Amino acid sequence: MANDDARKTLRALLVDFDRVLSGEYEALRHRDTDGLEAAIVEKQQLVNAISAASSQCALPSADAELAPEESEEWAQIRALLARCALANRTNGAAIDASRNFVTSLLDLICGHQPGERLYNARGRVGDTGRSRAWDRV
Repeated sequence: MANDDARKTLRALLVDFDRVLSGEYEALRHRDTDGLEAAIVEKQQLVNAISAASSQCALPSADAELAPEESEEWAQIRALLARCALANRTNGAAIDASRNFVTSLLDLICGHQPGERLYNARGRVGDTGRSRAWDRV
């Protein structure tokens, strides 16, 4: 019975986590820093709670005989985990895109040439190697 409660708690926490990830995405889209900060705080709390709840769930083995309702609950948990993982990757991509956009704008404002921040063959940012005398010889 305790395992049933732990599964239900885990599922509820994952539903909350999915909701927070959706809110985080909206905050990123609208550049809502207050909403983003609130989502980050809530995400961290949920991660801690999910970690605690998952440690109390006995994950079934692949060949375990499960009751139909238990099997359905685990399927829901797996689906929620996949949905949260996708939402988290999407939010990470949105953060990267925003950061790249801001970097491009700063480059324009500061007068940097396009591609100046790219890595060259030597692994240096913005350094083509042509500025060194020994490379020109």
